[in-house]
Amino acid sequence: MDIGTVMNTMRDPAGIPAPVELFRILMIATWVFHIAFVVLALGAASLAIYAFWRREQSPYWTGISIAMTKVAKVSVSLLIVLGVAPLLFTQVIYDPQWYASNVLSARWAIAFIFTLIVAYCLWFAFYYGNKEVAKRHIGFYAVIALLLFLLDGLIMHVLSYQAILPGQWMGWYAPNGELDMSGAHLHAMQWPRYLFIISLSAPAVGFYLIAYDDYLKRRRDQNPDYLAFARRLGQRIAQYGLIVSLALFVWWQFDNPASTGLVWLPGGWAVAAALAVLLFEVTYFRDRLHGYLFLAGGMVMLLLLAIWREVIRVAYLAPFGYSVVDEKVNADWPSLALFFLTVAGIGGLVGGFYLTLLYRAGRVEGVYQADRTMSAMGTGAIVILGIWTGVFFLYGIAIWASNALTY
Repeated sequence: MDIGTVMNTMRDPAGIPAPVELFRILMIATWVFHIAFVVLALGAASLAIYAFWRREQSPYWTGISIAMTKVAKVSVSLLIVLGVAPLLFTQVIYDPQWYASNVLSARWAIAFIFTLIVAYCLWFAFYYGNKEVAKRHIGFYAVIALLLFLLDGLIMHVLSYQAILPGQWMGWYAPNGELDMSGAHLHAMQWPRYLFIISLSAPAVGFYLIAYDDYLKRRRDQNPDYLAFARRLGQRIAQYGLIVSLALFVWWQFDNPASTGLVWLPGGWAVAAALAVLLFEVTYFRDRLHGYLFLAGGMVMLLLLAIWREVIRVAYLAPFGYSVVDEKVNADWPSLALFFLTVAGIGGLVGGFYLTLLYRAGRVEGVYQADRTMSAMGTGAIVILGIWTGVFFLYGIAIWASNALTY
């Protein structure tokens, strides 16, 4: 049986509703935001736990622990929400691979959901109890939650990695000629790749702490010494974290099979160069660059990484004659227009309103008073939500009526 033929046969005969490159761009772009909150959640959670056990040494560690506990809590929520989009775009153009990988490790794919729920509940218990005067045993809730988060990351890594190894699927499904339909095994791991992604949590939380200082320093109710402590801590974490990340990325580069031709492609070394530039900046310009610039640089590096992941996927699948550019396209322009108008309206105006409101409110002391700009944005957000809801139902009713009259 030719596995390439199987994968091409598994394509959706109805095709895809827009050019494949559009879905590829959307998959890459949305993954950047998802993984940004993944690494921030892991970094903030790790630092929150470390600071919790050091809180008796300095009140600054107490502040760091409480702040990072909140950051991790919000980041987990956002990584879940923002993870839906890249998953859906992956299923559109790489559905045969993603489906096969999930079936081969079905128990783990299902366990991912339950372990994530348990981990988030445990982290919420830690968040609820992590006050200035807290019982030490709640720290164990956080440790277990972090370990489960790392397990969930490993599961997602394995499912993604197995999807680009179709040549080994039959060996996993029927080892020694015996069918194994249990889905009880994680079959393939690329440790350099997994460890590299996890290591990015250190520079992520480091950059966040630098930006944390720049964000709050204008508030008179904030202790300047505490903010300076947070900035220095962030600089050290980011600096050492980038060294580790760069070393792990180089390991990952040379761990790719020579047959793929990936080792010396410039795309991968562009990621390494971005890491090196960030390391240089945080080492020599950490007090002269605004924290937001470090965050922006980190996002650029993640974008290069997202593109590199797609290059790797193409290289691994090419020998099997599978390419997403061969997808059949049956354009559905009304649905496509509704999608982008939703992104622009709901994501842009409504999401922009909430983000701007939160950003401004956090930078003032006491009760935040919205100005005319924020009031106008709030009114516009309500109007857009009303229009979008109406169009959504009218469009659905029109499709239903058209089908009813046709049949």
